[in-house]
Amino acid sequence: MPIPSPGELPAGSADAREAPDDTRPRLAERRERQRQDARRTILDATEALMIEKSGSDFSIRALGERSGYSAPTVYHYFGDKDGLIDALLEERVARLADQLQQVPPTGDAQADLRSMLLAYLNFSAAHPTFTRLMWTLSRKGESRMPSAMDRVRSCIEAALNRFRDSGQLGGFDADSAGQILWAQVYGLVSLRITQPDFTMDDSLAERALDALFLGMAELEKTSS
Repeated sequence: MPIPSPGELPAGSADAREAPDDTRPRLAERRERQRQDARRTILDATEALMIEKSGSDFSIRALGERSGYSAPTVYHYFGDKDGLIDALLEERVARLADQLQQVPPTGDAQADLRSMLLAYLNFSAAHPTFTRLMWTLSRKGESRMPSAMDRVRSCIEAALNRFRDSGQLGGFDADSAGQILWAQVYGLVSLRITQPDFTMDDSLAERALDALFLGMAELEKTSS
């Protein structure tokens, strides 16, 4: 049975005929739920294929077989394969941003910053394929970095500023501390992505961050 195009219903169906005014809002809500369900199903199928292929080397035909939606439906929602991958990256990184934005300050600025950095590291470890794609260009020569990453950066920068205001940065200014912390995080993420066979202790990221924070505290003592 062919799948209707997005936003369309089979000819002759009750919903396709003129609906009374009082049912139109319900009909619009139903169609919106159908659109959201279709997008979610297609994105989940895309994620599964990307994990299997360790990248974007899959066909829209294979995606259709996996998701149950036709190629025209995929193109309608996402434009092309690049648009599909970009939408998946945006949706997944937005989840991380939501998670960070829901973390209330605990009063321990260092612990808060540490938690946010570990959340980003854990996300990258759980989604290495997505993280690698974020650092590459699309076929159109454009960055794949999703706009939701701005929200992630904003959360981490706010936590860094609270850490600065706590007086625990020692001889570092906030910009320098941020660059050093990001260099460490970037290095750990790169290690996971470029050397997947490298045996990395589960606590390596935590111990690396703790060592860096300890170094900042020691520098504070020597500079005071």
